[in-house]
Amino acid sequence: MSKLAGLECLDVPGWTGRIGGPSGRHAKVTRSVWFNPVPWTIVALVFTWVMLMARQAPCWQTSLDHPPNMTGWLCYSDIPVLFRSKISIWSGTALFGNGAVGSADPQLEYPVLTGGLIWVARWLSGLFGATINPAADATQQMQAANMFWAVNAFLLFVCFCVLAWAHLQMGRDSASPHTDGVRTRAWDALFIAASPLVMLSGLINWDLFAVALTSLGLLFWARKHPVFAGCLIGLAAAAKFYPLALIAVFFLLCFRSGRLQAWAAFLGGTVVTWAAVNLPLMIANPSAWAFFWTYNANRGPDLGSIWYVLTLMGIPVTNVSLVESITLTVCAVAIVVLVIRAPRRPRVAQVALLVMVAFLVCNKVYSPQYVLWLLPIVVLARPVVFDLLIFTCSETLYYLAVWGFLDGVLGIGSGPDRLYWISVGMRVGVQIWLAARVVQDMWEPWGDPVRGPFIDDPIGGVLNHAPDAEWFLRGSARPAPTPVAAQT
Repeated sequence: MSKLAGLECLDVPGWTGRIGGPSGRHAKVTRSVWFNPVPWTIVALVFTWVMLMARQAPCWQTSLDHPPNMTGWLCYSDIPVLFRSKISIWSGTALFGNGAVGSADPQLEYPVLTGGLIWVARWLSGLFGATINPAADATQQMQAANMFWAVNAFLLFVCFCVLAWAHLQMGRDSASPHTDGVRTRAWDALFIAASPLVMLSGLINWDLFAVALTSLGLLFWARKHPVFAGCLIGLAAAAKFYPLALIAVFFLLCFRSGRLQAWAAFLGGTVVTWAAVNLPLMIANPSAWAFFWTYNANRGPDLGSIWYVLTLMGIPVTNVSLVESITLTVCAVAIVVLVIRAPRRPRVAQVALLVMVAFLVCNKVYSPQYVLWLLPIVVLARPVVFDLLIFTCSETLYYLAVWGFLDGVLGIGSGPDRLYWISVGMRVGVQIWLAARVVQDMWEPWGDPVRGPFIDDPIGGVLNHAPDAEWFLRGSARPAPTPVAAQT
């Protein structure tokens, strides 16, 4: 067996079987600290966050005369920059609706719940001594920005802990006689807790907030609580719009398996919660609420997108929004066909990954922190060491190239800017390659690294071990598959 194949087969039960056979009936491996993923995950996430904080240290400004070179030191963060550039934040006034486009203090370009997190962080900063006042001088604003950044770092660390905990819990249903009772998928939380991508991008923006809420929503779906899952996805969508893609993911899978009642409960929870968060601002100040949506809809090709690279290459796309819509529609049709025609109902994470990759590849912007949206889905869809290694390397190279590009090292119009083009192409290529690997798993489910004897979809919830709907079987002229739990 090649080294590559060895990496793809890396799992605890598999290797123990090769080395010394299955565990004995008196073995208590799941109760030993050495075979328990929880303490290792805690150690890993603390180490990851300490490394992230240490890497951010060069961007801690202590003097007005010596602003740090955030791009040169690879420690840029929107958090202190936004604090000092938005009068509505450092002055302590209302976050939404104070400014207008083109004014000295434009509207806050974030969804409502992210604005709520900013408000909480600002309030806590004031409790800890920061001067949040319209009369604050430049030094007081700098000191308040540092406190604001520190408070947000703590809040986002809590989000990171919640994210890791959710993935530990999502592995609960992965134990089977085939794995000697070991919850193998719970160990996958380490891929997130120890990820270098979190060390790089965890504090660029507030994305970990929405990511943690999204994983909590997936956890509640896995526990067969579609209403609560919908409520959490509604909250996540009120912080970042991308979790709304799960509505389509669950619809396709529930449609194929005849579980539309569960999907309707999920949809109801999502809509009601999202509306409860958004309606107050939507009614009180419609323009302030709509600014996030109009800002993103009207923006042109931006950092990290293939459309931006084409512009740099002198091949601009005249109507990016139209081309983006067309490519997304083509991808959506292809995903629907795959889900319907796959020989076995795909897993939730597999379809979610295809949807996320299609969106991120076709989107008009790919900020470095967007990798945090994709990381948990990649771990759930294809927890293979080799795949995650390639994914991490490509995203790391893209991260380095972005800041080199913005710092002028790979500047526009210079010869080295082609390295930035290459990094974007490599990132897009690796994401498409991951999607292709998942499509292969969907088409050949016996090779799926998650599925196996007695295991169907650990986060499938009502879909786990669910056969296809009778109408689907009649239409496809295929016999009903034997539930995995009944196979030997």
